This record gives sequence, structure tokens and C-alpha cells, in this order.
Amino acid sequence: MKRKILKFIMGGCVVFAVALGIVFQTHPIILKWMLGTARIIGKPVNAVVYTNGRLNNDVKVFYVDQYWNDMKADNYIVDFSETKAIGYLKFINIDTYKSTIGYPSGSSKNDYDIICGRLFQSEVGGRFTDFRNDVKGFGFDPGLLINEKQIGFNIPQGKQGFDSVSILLR
Repeated sequence: MKRKILKFIMGGCVVFAVALGIVFQTHPIILKWMLGTARIIGKPVNAVVYTNGRLNNDVKVFYVDQYWNDMKADNYIVDFSETKAIGYLKFINIDTYKSTIGYPSGSSKNDYDIICGRLFQSEVGGRFTDFRNDVKGFGFDPGLLINEKQIGFNIPQGKQGFDSVSILLR
């Protein structure tokens, strides 16, 4: 009887280890989250997004109220990863305090992932390069316009498949 229980426990451990390996393989950011080098941003905010003047339901917008150093933030992360227009930019950050827009240092599954409708972000993914930066950015002024209910900006030509974005916050 003890032998059967031991086999059952060992089998359960093997199944658990394999399942955990599959989860970490498909969503590596979960391991980073467990180790404290990633965080959960949350679900998308209620926003309507237009690209090149057309409604685009594939673009999601997330709100960030805190920087990694626990300072207060007022940022929006725009998720282009589901759009049909394959482009260079998968995520961008809009910092309303600094009136800047930029792309992340890393945007792979190790740095950003959506799991159960919630956006996960790694520390590396939380660092952004301003579009206007001549060295690491695009050397491009996005014409960022921000007010209480609307955000508008341009994307450098050829980086996304569209060149203007307008976000209406509800």
C-alpha cells in the first residue's frame, strides 16, 4: 500500500513539474513575476482607438499609476501586438507627466505578455526610449497631444503599417 502511495505522489510530482515547465515555456514572464522582476499592470482601460482615422478594436490601452521605483506615474501603455498591421512597435509608453512617448527596451514574451486578459511587464520592458531621441530613438517628433479624454500622436512612417493614432478615453 505504501508503495502505491509513493508511486502516486511521485507521478503527481512529475506531472506538476511537466505542467510547470510548459507554463514557463509558453509564458516565461510568469517566472519573472514570481521572482519579483515583473509586475501585473492589469486589464485594459475603457478606450476607443483610431489608427489612420479608422476604428481599430485590436489596439488595447493599459493604465500605469506607478513607476518601478514606486513613485506615482500617469502612463498609458498602448498594445499593438494584436493588430493585423505587422510592425516594429508592439508596445509604446505614453508618459503624461513628461509628455513623452517611447518604445520599450524589450518587448518579447520575456518582457510583455497578456495572460487571462492582464498585461504583465518586466523591469526591462518598463524602460522606454523616447521617439525624439536622436541616438536610440527615431529622431522623430510624434506631435503628442494629451488632454483629459484624448491622446493623439504620430508614428514614424514604416514602423507600424499606420502613421497616426488617436485614443479616446472613457
